[in-house]
Amino acid sequence: MTETRKEEEEEEEEEVVVVVVVVVRLSRQYRVTSIPCLVLIDSRSGHVLTRAGREKVTSDPEGHHFPWRPRSVGDILAASRLVDPQGQEVAYDAIRSAYKGLYFSAHWCPPCKAFTPQLVAAYEKMKKKQENFHMIFISSDRSEESWRTYHKSMPWPSLAWEEKEARKELAGSLEVKGIPTLVVLDPDNTVITAEGRSQFSDDPTLERFPWRPQSVEVLGERYTARLQESPCLVLFTDGDTTELQFGRDVLLPVAEEYLLEHPHQGGLTLHFFVAGEDEAADSVRDYACLEDVVPLVAILDLAEGSKFLLEEGVEVSTATVHNFVTRYTNDKLQPLPIRPGAAEATGAS
Repeated sequence: MTETRKEEEEEEEEEVVVVVVVVVRLSRQYRVTSIPCLVLIDSRSGHVLTRAGREKVTSDPEGHHFPWRPRSVGDILAASRLVDPQGQEVAYDAIRSAYKGLYFSAHWCPPCKAFTPQLVAAYEKMKKKQENFHMIFISSDRSEESWRTYHKSMPWPSLAWEEKEARKELAGSLEVKGIPTLVVLDPDNTVITAEGRSQFSDDPTLERFPWRPQSVEVLGERYTARLQESPCLVLFTDGDTTELQFGRDVLLPVAEEYLLEHPHQGGLTLHFFVAGEDEAADSVRDYACLEDVVPLVAILDLAEGSKFLLEEGVEVSTATVHNFVTRYTNDKLQPLPIRPGAAEATGAS
């Protein structure tokens, strides 16, 4: 093989790697989980119009409603009929400017039937914690009879049974992947959290309700999906209350600046966590092959199989973490494999 041909092949390999990385990052940014998938984007704002382009093409092959801009959650609710458990109509105007909890659930679903009584028991306390809070049941029941029976176990209104398309549209707009799901909205129908069920499990006394997102979260089991979907910076501590607070104080200015400068990154957004010494932290350490030392700062990108570590001997402070994150966002850090043994095995094959 000539030297020129060898160089050409190396360049081709580099191009393939670049293309693969770009495809992976685009898939994560737009949360593509299967193919074929057609995502439509507003070229002016960069915002996603719909991730269901394939389904829209199938249902509207002539493109009469192209580019299939979705209705807002508020518009869907305002155009839909609401009824109370007795079947009496409820005016949406009465709750239009309220905080809302959209409860996606079904009578046939065992986890739903277990969670619903807990939610009903907490409902009045929720209304006391957040003034002007109302719930709406969004059914996934398979028959009108099941829906009616199940709705009677709740004290709040539901989308009427005939609002099938509205239910489907809400689930798609809010990216509801399974049930039970509790989505909490503020008065202008912006999502406060789509993780109401897990938030309630972590905070059964509702101390933090309505569970507004924090720039820095304490690592817990409910963040497993986020760790798998997005890159995450984790500051590991010994779990002492003062050390957890130290971690928050260090990360908060960095996280707030980063999130302000990098909005709408989808699955590429860097999330910030402080971790103690517990099962969740141990599980992450074990999976990512991290040393059992504290404090330890690591950026973990499980989807790409890479990790980045703050250099040993560097004092953990807001300034050093800020510099670490800046180098990460500018692609100035050298990635390490999440699991070195797995990477070597792959290379050997």
